[in-house]
Amino acid sequence: MGNMIDYLKWRGDLTFQRDDFCEVDNLLLSYLSYVNLDGIAPGKGKGFLTLREASREFFRRYSEEELKKDRSLIRMAPYGMREMAKTERFGDIKIQNYVNHIDEEKNLQFSAVEFVLSEELSYLAYRGTDDRIVGWKEDFFLSNGIVGAHREALKYINSIGKNCCKILTGGHSKGGNLAVYGAAFCEKEIQDKILTVYSNDAPGFGEEFLESEGFQRILPKIQRYMTEGSIIGTLFFHKKDPILIKSSAKGVMQHDCLSWETEGRNFIKCKEQNRAAAAFDEAIKGWLDGISGEEREEFINDFFSVLEATGAETLTQLQEGGLKTLRRMLKQKNALKPETKKIIEKLIREFVNRWKLFLA
Repeated sequence: MGNMIDYLKWRGDLTFQRDDFCEVDNLLLSYLSYVNLDGIAPGKGKGFLTLREASREFFRRYSEEELKKDRSLIRMAPYGMREMAKTERFGDIKIQNYVNHIDEEKNLQFSAVEFVLSEELSYLAYRGTDDRIVGWKEDFFLSNGIVGAHREALKYINSIGKNCCKILTGGHSKGGNLAVYGAAFCEKEIQDKILTVYSNDAPGFGEEFLESEGFQRILPKIQRYMTEGSIIGTLFFHKKDPILIKSSAKGVMQHDCLSWETEGRNFIKCKEQNRAAAAFDEAIKGWLDGISGEEREEFINDFFSVLEATGAETLTQLQEGGLKTLRRMLKQKNALKPETKKIIEKLIREFVNRWKLFLA
């Protein structure tokens, strides 16, 4: 079976005027939002570039050697952009209103961009978590309610949406979570313009958010996609049943958009989640139910203090640190409070026990 790049080769010669927007187009644009277009894509109210122009400038600035240093899950996004730029379908879409905010002290990672598909239709794409440790830390704080990126997502859709006619919005991973949040709480005039909210293997929310009036209004417009063995997409709480997608990868690597299987204009669907992913989901929810918000926040800060003690800013740097990095992590771990160690051990023990049951 194919993936979204194969879809491009099959359908890339058809513009959106000839062939309507589909679920695979959504994933391609969500993936495209991972590309670092700092200094390339125009900021708010500063004009536009076509995707073809942006791709050309990106590969003029960055060599193959530089790109190969990235070992993250999204390392292939620039190459996906290059393939999209070659097509009639995507080459001439406009890129505008690009923002990228990172604040280590506030645990904030936020990026969004508007893709103008036609005079009437825009896709507002929110970037998911990239390779930065600060982004993954913010993801963990999603379990404790609203984070800085949520507030930025809401400001973005309220600002950009007022100049749009019809809106599609979405993202992959945390980006999908931000798209749902922004759509739920944006101004009613803008919410009425939204056709669909795409949540691609995105973590959920606290239960209080799911009962909010804004979320209830937008719920019918949400399309939630998740791979059969998803871990990220099951995190926290959801109200929308997922559309399960076949993946060519295993375990956590199913989070990679390039592993999602396609046939024609559609993803290949599954009937049920696999057992290992369901076990992890059960363990996480059991942990969340068992501790207070304050305990959870303390755990997250302590856990990431172990990673931050290495001096690494990205997961790639962490992986490349070798024994020196490992020694720093172990030293910091030994300095943690006994209570925090117990929480970590409890979570791991619950997951391992359930995993053994499924392997028996």
